[in-house]
Amino acid sequence: MPTHESPAARLDELFTAQARRTPDATALVHDTLRLTYRELHLRATALAERLTALGAREETLVGIAFERSADAVVAMLGTVLAKAAYVPVSPSYPRERIARILGDSRAPLVLCGDGVAPLVADAAPDGTRVLELNALLSGTAGPPLDGDRLAVPDGPERAASAGSPLAYVMYTSGSTGRPKGVMVEHAGVVRLVRDADYFSFSGDERFLQTGALEFDAATFEIWGALLNGATLHIVGQETLVTPALLKRALHGADITVLWLTSPLFNQMADEDVSLFSGLRTLLIGGDVLSCRHVNLVREACPQLTVLNGYGPTENTTFTTTFRIDRPYEASIPIGRPIRGTTVAVLDADGAPVPVGEIGELYTAGSGLARGYLNNPELTAEKFVLVDGVRHYRTGDLVSSDPDGVLSFHGRTDNQVKIRGHRIELGDVDNALLEIDGLTDSHTHVVRRDSGGGQLVSHVVLAPGHRAGDVLELLRKRLPSYMCPAHVIPVERLPLNANGKVDRAQLPPPPARRGTGAPPGTPLEELLARQWADVLGLDADGIGLDDDFFELGGTSLTTGVLIGRLARDPGVELGFGDLFAARTLGAMARAVGRAAASRVLPIPAATGSGVPHPQQRALYALWQLDPESLVYNIPVTVRAGGPLDPDRLRTALTRLIDRHDALRTRFTTTDDDVRREVAASAPVDLTVVDGTATDWIQPFDLAELPLIRAVLERHPSGEDVLHLDVHHIVFDGVSLRILIDELFELYAGFTPDAPAVDYAAAAEWAQARRSGPELERAERYWLARFADPVPPLELPTDRPRPALRSTRGDVLARDLGPEETGHVWAVAARESLTPFTVLLTAWTATLARLCGQRDIAVGSPMGGRPHPDLEAVVGMFVNTVVLRARIPEDAGLGDLLRHLGAEHSAALDHQEYPFNRLVERLGLARDLSRNALFDTFFALQNVDFHSFRKHGRHVTVTMRHPGTCRFDLNLQAWQKPDRFTLELEYSTALFERSSAAFLLEGVAATLRELALDPDSPVLPKPVERSVAARQAAEFTF
Repeated sequence: MPTHESPAARLDELFTAQARRTPDATALVHDTLRLTYRELHLRATALAERLTALGAREETLVGIAFERSADAVVAMLGTVLAKAAYVPVSPSYPRERIARILGDSRAPLVLCGDGVAPLVADAAPDGTRVLELNALLSGTAGPPLDGDRLAVPDGPERAASAGSPLAYVMYTSGSTGRPKGVMVEHAGVVRLVRDADYFSFSGDERFLQTGALEFDAATFEIWGALLNGATLHIVGQETLVTPALLKRALHGADITVLWLTSPLFNQMADEDVSLFSGLRTLLIGGDVLSCRHVNLVREACPQLTVLNGYGPTENTTFTTTFRIDRPYEASIPIGRPIRGTTVAVLDADGAPVPVGEIGELYTAGSGLARGYLNNPELTAEKFVLVDGVRHYRTGDLVSSDPDGVLSFHGRTDNQVKIRGHRIELGDVDNALLEIDGLTDSHTHVVRRDSGGGQLVSHVVLAPGHRAGDVLELLRKRLPSYMCPAHVIPVERLPLNANGKVDRAQLPPPPARRGTGAPPGTPLEELLARQWADVLGLDADGIGLDDDFFELGGTSLTTGVLIGRLARDPGVELGFGDLFAARTLGAMARAVGRAAASRVLPIPAATGSGVPHPQQRALYALWQLDPESLVYNIPVTVRAGGPLDPDRLRTALTRLIDRHDALRTRFTTTDDDVRREVAASAPVDLTVVDGTATDWIQPFDLAELPLIRAVLERHPSGEDVLHLDVHHIVFDGVSLRILIDELFELYAGFTPDAPAVDYAAAAEWAQARRSGPELERAERYWLARFADPVPPLELPTDRPRPALRSTRGDVLARDLGPEETGHVWAVAARESLTPFTVLLTAWTATLARLCGQRDIAVGSPMGGRPHPDLEAVVGMFVNTVVLRARIPEDAGLGDLLRHLGAEHSAALDHQEYPFNRLVERLGLARDLSRNALFDTFFALQNVDFHSFRKHGRHVTVTMRHPGTCRFDLNLQAWQKPDRFTLELEYSTALFERSSAAFLLEGVAATLRELALDPDSPVLPKPVERSVAARQAAEFTF
């Protein structure tokens, strides 16, 4: 095929020439900031001068750690104007990945946005200088950089290049799990955006940047605009994935050129095809295009030019393009090579295949990367000579028609347990032995005929102490699920010949402990059995006057009970209904009055491949930045001893076989984003001697599996297992299921199979996205936010950046015995759950901190409304917004009861998608904030951090990825003897000392809520600077 070579030129020279030609034209728009070419060039030149003064020269690598922003573009331009090359590093990456990239690149300098420098510096190798861009521009250059690291070493990659200088090094995922740095030269970018034959670049175009800096689509967008006199517009990620917000951005700025990944395009097309009506050119890529969606948009927008853009990073963004000028039914070609590129379709022996036959695509030309930084072996493997010309082996299978148009055909590579709660019996006994007057105890499980069990504690009491008092005191120390159903006093604990407690001699539990008359009707008896089942009690001990919540009911168990009632007797009740009908008798009457709205079992999957509604948004976010680790769920598991790799691999294999979510990959077809479930999936288990590093890596959602495991072998025998799972197939409940089943399988046991698979759950959930229930939920949420929520004016240590940063850190604080007692005391006094008590303390702390009376807090909902979903691994979680409007004279108790009702109503409408709410409200976007709320709260009711399993003491530690999706995110963990508060905070806004101050505020508010509930929520104005209050007396 013929080659069209682009003229050799440098990016710095081309940008300078463009700024001289059109100095007053608008170059860049970000939020309210608008820079002309003259202004942008002056700012970039000032940076280049400082970099040069530091010693930067050709081949010097400069890291740039920014979110999408004007500063990011200045950093790129300034680096290139200094003749150096930039290395994009997302500030949202966790520390380990940043360290890996900076360590591999040996970049002597990293430029970053405001507030990011300490985080990057913590990850950077010794000798790397980390500077905030604005500080560098406003200060002095400082001492020169390390001379030994100022240039990329000469090597075979440099010799193989055509002599063009290096423009950037872009890190992509490697097959070994380690990122690989693709070295792209100036010539490759010039060939992409100058004198192109696939698109007519001109000065009257307006580009919207959709690609993250670490994603090579940004190369086309940024350089395509700025080397041709066009305007580059920058918006935040939420805008990019929310149809209404994206439409407003496109139409408001009169955007003419847009690039989207095909899955994101499909979603936008499904929601509103008029979104594309103002564009001139739409480029789609990153995956196979959907004929149906492309046809739909072309029909609705006949003026629109639609291009399919294909290409690997190793060939500078686009290798081929195809202009779609008619409807397609089966597949859309990827087209012909762009100018400056040649392609070859070869068989396994490296020989050309005939027209129409399938072979591997090889590509050559001026777009070809120099190779992989510091990886000559991989460079030699992937960059090969074909007829004496250097080519890149793409690994993609294609065929060519007689006109040279290519089509894509795929790739060449292809404890005791009570109702789900893990309980350490020793923890119960230890809590008992802390009670005055109790000298000995023995807690064990008594099995029931139904197969379930309940905790029973036999205790030795000093004279004058009663068993009833013991249970009441224990409830203030332990979560409800750990409190025994019975505390039975004995004179002494009987021992057998071996000196162990002889359970056969212990008196059995009493036949009843219920209050009121026993259940008398079939419905009452059914409810008693269901209560007993979800609470881990004995049905014979439940009376008509017993209160579900006093017996240990929580939001979680309430949700389970609602699911059980939906199945049998087939009534749909909401959380509010059960909070109002708390006793067994009242609940039986409510169920009896309910309409016979019976829920059918979840039908088996049809194989449609439809994703769960919650997976769609996550997939779109991943497509925008495939290298991001924001949605990884990494955990570390210690099993109190050695783990056999072969047994572990077998257990992991069986675990993946049991749960189809773990055998799922995501692709696009003509119909949309699709789940593809494999019959089996490989187990990605790596065994290392000593400490593992870099085990948290991005996932390719098109490749199996979406779970990885790394086993550390240690001479001490204390092996460590690391697990990394993508959130798109996993949530918090799934983690508990996975860890529990993994050690069951490792021990040779086979847990009960889940009632349904995730594919069926996804189809069922998608079907529920329409109909009267959704309409009812939509009416509720739209009414709830008919008047806008004012922004939460948090006093911060640093000015809020114009573009919200996702970098964060976390600080933990345990609530002591007295503070934990306050939580349980308030919950019992008000007949509410610990969630509501802790939420109230958090909300009141925020209100006092900001001096505001209208507060919105986000919170997760489990999204498992059907009993068949209880044991299913998968992604189900949705977000709701809890709004507190605080009257002038409201006390803390008033706020508590208000939030109890608010939470109950939210539970009833929890399936309404949060993204849809944002879209329907038509909110004006503030790029410095999240939509609707800036703070988050969650309570984990079930502790899985530490438990015993088949003789092993297992501990599970969540690994913090160094990110924060909100300004503040308070996570409360309900543990056997205490609550632990973990405050995740944006390091762009807050110092660690401020996070500690906020946690103390929550604890102090809890004390006040328990001891003085009539105390006003806002007793007096509050200082507006966190830092200024650090030395002041705490006044909450």
